[in-house]
Formats: sequence, structure tokens, C-alpha cells
Amino acid sequence: MAVNLAAAEAAISRGDYGQSLALLEPLAKNHPLPQAEGAKIRMLMVTAWMGQGNEQKALATCRILTRCKDPELRQNAKQLLIVLEAPSLQRPANWSIRLPNLAMSATTTAARPSSARKRSLVQPPPPPPTGPTRAPNLGFSILVLLVLSWLTILLSGYMRITNTMSSPGPERINLG
Repeated sequence: MAVNLAAAEAAISRGDYGQSLALLEPLAKNHPLPQAEGAKIRMLMVTAWMGQGNEQKALATCRILTRCKDPELRQNAKQLLIVLEAPSLQRPANWSIRLPNLAMSATTTAARPSSARKRSLVQPPPPPPTGPTRAPNLGFSILVLLVLSWLTILLSGYMRITNTMSSPGPERINLG
């Protein structure tokens, strides 16, 4: 059972819902719903039915699973039930890309787009408004070095630290 269950979970993760249901249906017959294994198998079946677009079977099984004894599976079934019962919203056509049918037969050949037409459709992006970035020149590096040296010499003369320490009595120190 564990091998078939793992194979069914792997098939669901690959999106192969038909194979997953083929593996799960014999297991569902051998394990009734009140058992924990039966509830887990049916939860996987609900996921596969949702993937196939068979919401009616998924909805019916999910309603039964909401009365399961296992609290975790019961909570998962309730969450799936909310998703299944939610109304489906219309999606605008401009949210999806529609690809042309590229099927070819032996009698027809596909027309190749000319490279000149393809080049005219794709325009390179405009250059940035500030122009290309350039490395600093040698003169700039020398100027920065001179300014930093001058500031170091200028500011080093303004620093003087003096400290006085006296002991007027036992366990007393005056700092100044």
C-alpha cells in the first residue's frame, strides 16, 4: 500500500492525475473511509479530481471527509471544501497569451518569417539619458589624494590632549 500511495503522490506532483487515480481507486476499495488510511487516500483522490476538473466528485468526497475522525485531515477537507465551493471568476482575455496552432502536416510547410521583418519589429532600448558610465580619470584621483592630504595636515595641528590626575585623599581621585 505504501508503495502505491507514494507512487500516486508522485503522479499528482507531476500533474499526471489519471495515473494517480488509477493507483488510488484499488486502494480506496481495500481501505474504507473510517480508517485513517482510507481518509488519506480519498484526500489524494480529491486533489486528483480537482486537477482533472471533476469538481463534482471532489466536492462530494470532500464533504464526506469533513466528518473524518482525524483532525488534520478534517481541517484540510474543510479548507478544500471552501476552495471548491467558491464561485469561479471570469478572467479577462488579455490576462492570457494565446499561442497559434503550430501543427504541421506532410502536405503543408510552415512559412518562415524573414529576418529583415523580424529585425524591424524588435527595436533596441534607447540609451540611458545620462550617458554611459565612465571610470574616473587619473587627474581626479590625484586631486582627491591632494585634498585628503591637505585636510590631514591642516586638522592634525588642532588637536591637543592634556590630562591631570591628583589624589587628595585615600580612595579619592580627581581627574581634570
